[in-house]
Amino acid sequence: MRNRTVEGFLEDLATRAPAAGGGAAAALHAAHGAALVALAARLGAGEGPDEVAATVRRRADELRGSALELVDAADPVRVVTLVGQVLALAETLRPVARRAVLGDVAAAAEVLRAAAGTARVRIEAALPGVTDAAERADLLEVADHVDDLVLRAAKVTAAVREQLVR
Repeated sequence: MRNRTVEGFLEDLATRAPAAGGGAAAALHAAHGAALVALAARLGAGEGPDEVAATVRRRADELRGSALELVDAADPVRVVTLVGQVLALAETLRPVARRAVLGDVAAAAEVLRAAAGTARVRIEAALPGVTDAAERADLLEVADHVDDLVLRAAKVTAAVREQLVR
């Protein structure tokens, strides 16, 4: 994905290109969320120590790279894990972010919610082909965890909206 254009990726997604599909889209959503968190952190913290913003920025940049690698791997389990990590950064940054970047924090939460939901559907779509009971249980546990991620993302967005209307 790193060397492809957005237009090229979307073209592949719209056609029958191998490796393009919901898993790739979920990973790209996760990368998008990490990029938005990094952007908000780069613009600094408004009410907290700059170290918080610097730590969030560094980790968000790392996770963006990891998510981009997953676009080609289309591994929905790893996407769900990564979404949780990026969402934790958004939760850390939101209370101290400058008002000017709160919209970016909420946008990150929303694309992370999409990433998690899409990854869950990819996991559920694969379940009929999983015959190993332990592997199936592990996949179901990951899929169940998405409800928590979706709720957390919604809480970030709601908190941002509340901050903006004050």
